[in-house]
Amino acid sequence: FQPPPPPRLKESKVIWLTNSFGKRIPAFFIECPKDDRTGEGIRAPLPGEQPQGGGGGGSYYSKGSTKSQMNHTLATGGSRTNGAGNAVTPPSYNNNNNGGEEGPQQVPSTPQIRTSKELEMSLLNNGRIGGGPSAPGGGGNASCTPTILYSHANAEDLGNIYPWCKFLSKMLGVNIFAYDYTGYGLATDQGDPSEEYCFADVTAAYTYLNQTLQIPAHSVLLYGRSLGSGPSCYLAAKTAEEGEAVGGLILHAPFLSVYRIVLESGCTLPGDRFANVDYAPFIRSPVLFIHGTKDSIVPFNHSERLLDTIIEPYRADPLFIKDMGHNNVHASVRPLFVERLREYLDTHIL
Repeated sequence: FQPPPPPRLKESKVIWLTNSFGKRIPAFFIECPKDDRTGEGIRAPLPGEQPQGGGGGGSYYSKGSTKSQMNHTLATGGSRTNGAGNAVTPPSYNNNNNGGEEGPQQVPSTPQIRTSKELEMSLLNNGRIGGGPSAPGGGGNASCTPTILYSHANAEDLGNIYPWCKFLSKMLGVNIFAYDYTGYGLATDQGDPSEEYCFADVTAAYTYLNQTLQIPAHSVLLYGRSLGSGPSCYLAAKTAEEGEAVGGLILHAPFLSVYRIVLESGCTLPGDRFANVDYAPFIRSPVLFIHGTKDSIVPFNHSERLLDTIIEPYRADPLFIKDMGHNNVHASVRPLFVERLREYLDTHIL
């Protein structure tokens, strides 16, 4: 574990959770713009897409279309024969210096970070999180907008993942709920990080979504990047075994287990941590693997081998990006990245 320096995050926007060990961890909720009539999340357009007509805010991307109207060539990825998917790097579309958060076209509104009080008032007043039609009878959360439960990588915290989470919310038309592990960010005073705390942390985050905000399991998608693949695989398997599997699982640069990153043991050794390979066979949600073929930290074949352990009906077409490394989704591949995530959502979730 390598927690980064304390973040510059406004504590007024932090949602505080308490895990089963009594540790307090911070989180934030990003709500995407929604169509007032349908409650569907509004997606910002990719390069070459034309804004779509429509009421209540004007949906900029038609969710019924799974292929982008882009003028440049996108890689399709997913080839397990050559390990690279014959990927082609698309041209960059970023035109500013804020990490690719904004594209060249205007969108009607942007995702907003919400406090716990705002979320609970929205649920009380509308029977759901966000605008749109309320739940039948006024109870439960009728939202058709998925919420991604984001588990970040090592050496990250809420402060430095916020721009990336806002980008995902804006381009995918989804809500994002991200949290810090015990010992990270504003939770550095809660003790040292551990596997047990990470599992308790992600469970506390999911419980907040599912029980406090009344978001059903099928509307929650887990997204785990690198270290975050550990708690995400654990929770996906746990919810499946409990009979209420989450709606989906996105594994970005995941590993088989911590020891296997440096030593091919052939089995899970005593003391190994985050043995994703042991949880994967029990997952009952569509799983999308994302990995760069030039990853020098977590070998690319970890995703290929994990994919083999997922039961066939739950294997989504993977996204293996040629020449991409471990730590960044460069602006040049972001159109491809967004396109494939949208296809996954449209095919398996929405």
